[in-house]
Amino acid sequence: MDKIDKMDKQIRFGHTAITWANEDIATAVPAIAACGYWGTETFGWVLEEWEASNRDLLEVFERNQLQLTSLYCHLDLLNPDHREAEINKVMEWVKLYTKYNGPAVIIGGKMLNRQQFSLTAHIPQVISTLNELAERITDHGLLCCFHPHTGTPVETEEEINRVMDAVDGRVVSFAPDLGQIAKGGSDPLTIVKAYHELIGIVHVKDYSGGPVEQDAEGREVDTTGFLGYTPLGEGTVDINGILGYLEEIGYKGYAHVELDGNQWSQTRKGRPMYPSLDAVQISKKYLQQLGYNNFKA
Repeated sequence: MDKIDKMDKQIRFGHTAITWANEDIATAVPAIAACGYWGTETFGWVLEEWEASNRDLLEVFERNQLQLTSLYCHLDLLNPDHREAEINKVMEWVKLYTKYNGPAVIIGGKMLNRQQFSLTAHIPQVISTLNELAERITDHGLLCCFHPHTGTPVETEEEINRVMDAVDGRVVSFAPDLGQIAKGGSDPLTIVKAYHELIGIVHVKDYSGGPVEQDAEGREVDTTGFLGYTPLGEGTVDINGILGYLEEIGYKGYAHVELDGNQWSQTRKGRPMYPSLDAVQISKKYLQQLGYNNFKA
């Protein structure tokens, strides 16, 4: 791959709000905006809770001149008895999102016990649910991007391939999460290359590397305080190489830096946590070192 000149780098970066606690989104929005990121992402149920409390979250975004560039919605992709109710719930969140004038809805599955799970029997249900949901979301003029996630029905490279090869690419776009893919045991660049034409948004996340550690009760040992993830440049994911590939192919969508919630505790290895804002700024500094000088401030 030819080296991309620093002046030619075009990808615009947002930062998801989940580095803060979900109830602290009104704190996350001005912090992310002050760092010069172009947008952010939160969950559908976060919007629902704010609307129910009569608080004006839209005003917070407008005052800080930050766009809600994507909304993450998760649902049960497996149980046909829950399908209609689950789709309707997502569409309620989508309706709330439309007033924010954002471009994309990200869809993921719900968490489950992976040790007792096989995707094979569920593939038809997963595909039909994603296709139907995507048709309804695109009817609102929004991108519908499927997001594989560790601990859900679609985690591994094989599972990602089976789903992305079968969905209707006219309505289902792709939202790869580089850190989630790495944590699931796969190479993010391989998957990004395989489905680059379907990518609507990217979660740019770094991962500490290695298999997931578990304690005596089978729970994940958080080695970083961010569920094993790190600010950009502090993990093992080839962020530079992947961004370089996306630049080379002329990727025009958003890229959201993401770092899962700060749990404010000492890890088993004794590493102290970064405060949320510090972690966000570390990632920005790393991107600037790669030549990204197109932040808003």
